[in-house]
Amino acid sequence: MVVEEVRYDFEDHPRYADDFVRDLLKLMIIAKLNAAVRNPTSKAYFQRLVSQIEGCEAYVVKYGQPLLYAKYRDMEFTDQKVTSQFVRQKDHVIDVTMESVFGEFVKSFDILASMSESRVKWAIAAKDDKPDPLFELLNAFVDAVSKLTALEISREDSIAGKRFAIRNAFINRKSLQLEFMVNGQLNILEMNPSKKRKDDKISVLFAKSETAHSIAALMKQS
Repeated sequence: MVVEEVRYDFEDHPRYADDFVRDLLKLMIIAKLNAAVRNPTSKAYFQRLVSQIEGCEAYVVKYGQPLLYAKYRDMEFTDQKVTSQFVRQKDHVIDVTMESVFGEFVKSFDILASMSESRVKWAIAAKDDKPDPLFELLNAFVDAVSKLTALEISREDSIAGKRFAIRNAFINRKSLQLEFMVNGQLNILEMNPSKKRKDDKISVLFAKSETAHSIAALMKQS
């Protein structure tokens, strides 16, 4: 197993730290995005989503059952390809840990995370289409996590100083089940943009920490 930890220090430009955290979160979500090929609704929705992410396309991985994953800027992601987590140590310092059985995948992920020209651009629709509403919920999630990482570490709802990771982002028909870890504790949010009421679009399915409820509350306020 190849493990690399990289420290990103934005002391000279502190406002860039928030941009980095938001962009890293988007990349971490794309890296875990998947759907079952044999479910036609899930397959079609997954393909629609990745078509609205710049530099991204869908490809099939044959495990026990074939699954769709994202190929982003020539890097083919799967559950096992690379795992990552970050800790915001100070307002302007972010430590990112990347793990993989292959060193080249760690290097590629580090490049994607650190290069400003590789910033993730999603919700990009063709002229005759509209951005999928799931991206609005994903942006709300990204903004909520970013805000919580910037809070004083002494606050109960703060994520500052805690290890944050995306474990899975599974498309089930037209909803997304997003699994994330806070200091090793699993939390699961479901995002369903087809629901009419905003409060119904975001559900906490499982929470081992109060962080999930804080994130959901911030998402509903956005």
